[in-house]
Amino acid sequence: MTVDTSAGGQAHKGYDQVVVPAPGGGTRSLSRKQFEALPLRERVSFLIEGTAQFFRDGQPIAATEAMRTI
Repeated sequence: MTVDTSAGGQAHKGYDQVVVPAPGGGTRSLSRKQFEALPLRERVSFLIEGTAQFFRDGQPIAATEAMRTI
């Protein structure tokens, strides 16, 4: 596994974009800030259902990696 250490020598963790189901069909793309502004219940349901697709620098990453902060 390659670790990006470009941010001041620290490993780059988390995600910067997430794609989730949109109301009425299709999907919607959200920034990290937008996703984290959603109600907790909605965010958790995306994680439990496995319908959230997380990305870092345009590359897909596992939800477990996206939720890692340390």
